[in-house]
Amino acid sequence: MGSTPLEGDHDIDLSFLEYMLIGTEVLHCGVRRYTSPEEHAFFPERLPKGPMDALPMLDYPTDLLSSTGGANQVNFNPILLKKYVNAIVPKITPVGDDEQHGSTVLSDIAALQALSRRVHYGKFVAESKYRSNPEEYQRLVNAGDADGVMKLLTNEAVEEQVLKRARLKAATYGREPLLSVMPKLENKDDDTASIIAAAAASAVVAAVEAMGDGKVGSNKQQKVDPSAIESVYRDIIIPLTKDIEVAYLFRRCGKEPPPAFAPDRMSTDAM
Repeated sequence: MGSTPLEGDHDIDLSFLEYMLIGTEVLHCGVRRYTSPEEHAFFPERLPKGPMDALPMLDYPTDLLSSTGGANQVNFNPILLKKYVNAIVPKITPVGDDEQHGSTVLSDIAALQALSRRVHYGKFVAESKYRSNPEEYQRLVNAGDADGVMKLLTNEAVEEQVLKRARLKAATYGREPLLSVMPKLENKDDDTASIIAAAAASAVVAAVEAMGDGKVGSNKQQKVDPSAIESVYRDIIIPLTKDIEVAYLFRRCGKEPPPAFAPDRMSTDAM
């Protein structure tokens, strides 16, 4: 597939997802996806080596992240991939085989790439937090106090808002439209107003269900349980983002992060 071969490749059994993900990353690498500081490959060791001739290189700002201690190279995709396969997918999909393997794996790759961007934005957040209080972060890192660093960077109010927003979006966009509330159309001029009215009614019901106990409407209209999406954010996305922030800040301050903040694990494992 054009990827860089690794020693012992013939002994490695790849899953269908891994095979397609490597091929996708090789293809995207050729159009400079992984030159962006926002993007992180799941298999960076498999990417083609050498210059990319398809497109000219882009000039990204050099002061977004620090290269001190390799902070800008922090990549937690190994644990993200593991959590996606073993925790997230089973939580949001029913058991079974619909035989749509090709389209499913493409959706998996799109979801993984989006989640990777989301959690690694933590590096940009960490850099901003460091610049606002460099002395205190340096003191905590020098003392090896990862818990202190975690406490200093945590904003529980913001986390609660993120959880509410995730649940509300899942309830609003992860459901079929409430066609039963659409008024009967008398003429074509009423189309727009009726569709807007139905969309508004659907959004209201979704919001009430998301913030309540989910008994207002029919759960059969939901493609995914909003509480499941909320728990994914609470137990995986937010903690993983904060682990990345801690790892970045330790490297930013010139020290290796503790083993609990290695890229193949989570410091707190709720799922």
